[in-house]
Amino acid sequence: MATTAQLRSRRTRFLLGAAALTVTALLTACAGGGTSSGGSGSGSTGSIQQGGDLRAALTGEPDVLDPATSAIYTGAEVYENIFSKLVDFDADGEIIGDLATKWEQTDDTTYTFTLVDNATFQNGEKFTSADVVYTFDRILDPETASAYAGLYSAIDTVEAVDDTTVVFHLKTPFGAFLTNLATNGQIVNQKAIESSDPAREPVGTGPFTFVEWVQGDHITVKKNEDYFKDGKPYLDTITFRFLPVDQSRIDALSAGELDWADAVPLNQVATLSEDPRFTYVTSDTAGIPDFLAMNTTAAPFDDVRVRQAVSLALDRQEITDVAYSGTGENGLEEVPTGSSWYDETGLFATEPDIEKAKQLLADAGYADGLKVTYLGLPQYPELLKTGQVVREQLKKIGIDMEIEQVDVSVWFDQYSSGDYQITSAYQERTIDPDNFYSLVTKSGGPINTTFYSNPEADALIDQASSSADEAARKDLYQQIRTIVTTDAPLVFAHYETINYLMNRNVTGSEITPTLSLHMENVGFTS
Repeated sequence: MATTAQLRSRRTRFLLGAAALTVTALLTACAGGGTSSGGSGSGSTGSIQQGGDLRAALTGEPDVLDPATSAIYTGAEVYENIFSKLVDFDADGEIIGDLATKWEQTDDTTYTFTLVDNATFQNGEKFTSADVVYTFDRILDPETASAYAGLYSAIDTVEAVDDTTVVFHLKTPFGAFLTNLATNGQIVNQKAIESSDPAREPVGTGPFTFVEWVQGDHITVKKNEDYFKDGKPYLDTITFRFLPVDQSRIDALSAGELDWADAVPLNQVATLSEDPRFTYVTSDTAGIPDFLAMNTTAAPFDDVRVRQAVSLALDRQEITDVAYSGTGENGLEEVPTGSSWYDETGLFATEPDIEKAKQLLADAGYADGLKVTYLGLPQYPELLKTGQVVREQLKKIGIDMEIEQVDVSVWFDQYSSGDYQITSAYQERTIDPDNFYSLVTKSGGPINTTFYSNPEADALIDQASSSADEAARKDLYQQIRTIVTTDAPLVFAHYETINYLMNRNVTGSEITPTLSLHMENVGFTS
């Protein structure tokens, strides 16, 4: 996880972002792209119609619907349909305009955005550049305690030149700036924030307007009749039901009680993806890196040799096959193989080496083996299964790993405070590598819950972050990966891909790099 620890898919996913422990991050050049299939191997047919009430299932209930303070991905699934951003990602991983019609980087630290002039907040306030200034001032204000503040720490000032022109002045060049805007840059209105409860009464310029939140059951939104994009959205209403039990979502779809679900049980992907009753959507390049996290401040994982031994003992293919039912791909780094950032050069322990792992343990003083405790989360079966598979793999090198199953709130407290030895975690929406390394591995990073510190890696992370040269950044991240995978404060175990399932008469649903649902594009076929 991480501060903005968005546990998604099968999980109720926490958002480990930049100031509150949650799992979420971000891409500047990752090619996304959702693919759909059904029993016949194709998606829904027929033209999309105006109107209709979509019944959608989420894997859990949101915490709040304030985009600056929400710490659970299911919150983002809802509020991203209520708010708009300056820019966004399409399903191909290209940055496109949202509230901005165009943007220009005039020098390494200056970005100028031209804004739409026809957007209105759902409280009747006209959208202007002042709302952009307020949004980012609020995110960066320590009083807000935004999980995303770290993603915008490079901002010096935001200047409203006129109603439709806003300029961002950065302290230093920042390669992930546009990526971060496209991922967590929902624009809010000062009057709406200060006159009501932003956690429970969200007001944005997006395609849908908040209607009600029935605790423990559902949230309903309705079509924004004044949405600034012509012809959108198609739907009249969406009811987001909270169904954390995997089978309950599938049963409800099968019974006609639902139209769309945000996750397919991994052990049913093979059959449901070919079921003619449904349309299945997935993506090879939008997902979640899962990893083993080790507390580097306490024995035995304060010794790099022990961490390296764990890394060398890992059989990732077995983890993929057993814990993830063969879905996704073997995880070696923070991005998937389809990302333009992917590079295996110099990675430590890409394959198991049991004898070398045993020797490292002996060198560390554990020739007779050792015992460790793994924090397991029964609420997240893939993570718990990963722990069970790893337990058997570590036995081969003399590590006896006991699994202690705890409630997620207990796990969260222990993981964030460093009161653990080893556990499974993940970082959602890792698009640009900076969103992983600056948050998760840099010394003092907002979600550095392994408490890892390496000045050489820190310097390279800062250098990569402050560069606007993509080729130079790729080389720097190759160096960073070499250091981090060798020091092994965390060991990548799996890359989990995302999937949606819907009835055959639902169309327009795609998976984008930010994992935003983009329900304005979804509707029923005629």
